[in-house]
Amino acid sequence: MFGTVKNEGGMLFSGNNFKVVKKVLKSGEQIPSHNHESDNIVLSVLKGKMEMYLNDTEKHVLVPGDILNFDGVNFIKGTALEDSEFNVTLVKK
Repeated sequence: MFGTVKNEGGMLFSGNNFKVVKKVLKSGEQIPSHNHESDNIVLSVLKGKMEMYLNDTEKHVLVPGDILNFDGVNFIKGTALEDSEFNVTLVKK
C-alpha cells in the first residue's frame, strides 16, 4: 500500500518537519488563544463555519473550501459557528 487514508479527529500524520491535525467541534465550542512560534500554519475548513481571530484583531469567517495561512508566531483563537471540521497543517520553519 502506498497511501494512508484517515478521517478521525486528532493527530492524523506527522513527520520531521510537519504535523496534520483534524479538529472536530460542535457549534459554540471554542479554541483558546494560542500560537505555534516555530511553525507556519495552514488551516483548511472541511465542514461547518468557523470564526477565527489572529492576534485578537484580524477576523476571518471560514466556510468549507476556505484555507487560512499564517505565521505561527501570531496568536489564533476561534469559535465554531456551526458543527465544524477542519485540518490544521503545521510546517516547521
